[in-house]
Amino acid sequence: MPSGFDLHFDEGADPTATAPLPEVPGSEPAPAVADDSAMPVADESVKVVGPLRIDITMFNIYLNEADELSRRLGTALAEWAVAPAAPPGEMPVVLAHSLAGSSGTVGFAELSTLARALEHALMRSHSVGFGRPGEPALFTDAADEIRRLLHQFAAGFLRPVEPALMERLAAHERLPMDV
Repeated sequence: MPSGFDLHFDEGADPTATAPLPEVPGSEPAPAVADDSAMPVADESVKVVGPLRIDITMFNIYLNEADELSRRLGTALAEWAVAPAAPPGEMPVVLAHSLAGSSGTVGFAELSTLARALEHALMRSHSVGFGRPGEPALFTDAADEIRRLLHQFAAGFLRPVEPALMERLAAHERLPMDV
């Protein structure tokens, strides 16, 4: 061993312990490091949309399913609107019902409420037995609004339903059944 080096090991010492650093005269102490546990961490497994925090897997499944359901709903209603003498049929009711349920599951209450109102309006139209004046425009407007809200949601924005559309659906709910 070269001279000048005195290596002495304390066999009972903690090998991971560090010796304190010597004070340097005239220097400021280093600032304390903030505790990282209190700082918000970007969690890649969660999608944040407005106040909603949704598991990313659930978010992706919801978007894929809701996109397909809303596309099929829009197509079914557009086809029906060409010749609305008969009621819209069962498929739009089922599609609106599915959209209402899945949107509620992820916490998207606005879209769930809109889809539920459309579902009820479609069921009322089906009960009457024919399409009434104004229904084709109302139902296709509701389907278009569902698509718009879904696109905003996919982009990370939680937008409200157009109030005038909800008022029109509420007015439809008050129509007499024996027309």
